[in-house]
Amino acid sequence: MAIPFILGFILSFIVAFLAYKKHSLNQSGFITATLLGTVIYGFGTFVAWGSLILFFISSSLLTKLHEKKSKDSSSGRNYIQVLSNGLIAAIFSVLYYFLKNELLLIAAIISISSCNSDTWASEIGVLSKGKTYSILTFKEVEKGVSGGVSKLGTAASFFGALFIGTSFVLLYSVSPLFDITKILTYFTVITAGGFIGCLVDSYMGILLQAKYKGERTGTYTEKPFLENEKVILINGLAWITNDAVNFISGFVSTAVSMLVLII
Repeated sequence: MAIPFILGFILSFIVAFLAYKKHSLNQSGFITATLLGTVIYGFGTFVAWGSLILFFISSSLLTKLHEKKSKDSSSGRNYIQVLSNGLIAAIFSVLYYFLKNELLLIAAIISISSCNSDTWASEIGVLSKGKTYSILTFKEVEKGVSGGVSKLGTAASFFGALFIGTSFVLLYSVSPLFDITKILTYFTVITAGGFIGCLVDSYMGILLQAKYKGERTGTYTEKPFLENEKVILINGLAWITNDAVNFISGFVSTAVSMLVLII
């Protein structure tokens, strides 16, 4: 029983450490990613862990590409960002281990698909040269604003979910769980569920996520602070941050997808 957890820890530590050295994770993110990876590998097998790692690698590469294009820099994902993207998968992996219901493993991967879909949409969509529209009113909005969608971003969202769906098929095909009669259904639900999760994220972003503006300059921000300037809440709920939106949208898409499978 201990071997999967030991192997999961070693592999997760190596991946997280390399990400830390590349500044894709900060110190707290490195520790949290190692622990989450260990849990997901130990309880959810290499199928869930492999899906998580492919999400992490692809999203990190896209983030670096975005930073290079925009000349922005970051200190890497912190523990809150890691938890918002991986905690749901960890919870369902634990449930799968104890209840032995394969649908719970699929739920874990749907949550990963949702995170990947949203990340691809954000990191690729912001590079679009076309117009960005509100997903709620369809009026043109500033690029990068939560709830804003573009043709490029929407396409990236779908392919982000498709990437995890395809990755699952490859991982599942070489696992002891493999069942050819279920693989097409699982692939479809993982891909569709991930894409739906991104849409839910966009709606929550525009309706509920906290948005602020500077008292002096009127600068728009989704963070509760600006350098050398106080901010005031102009829309949304103060406790609904981007990380909270990611977590909730992932949970909603997973729950809806599970209902579809059960029914």
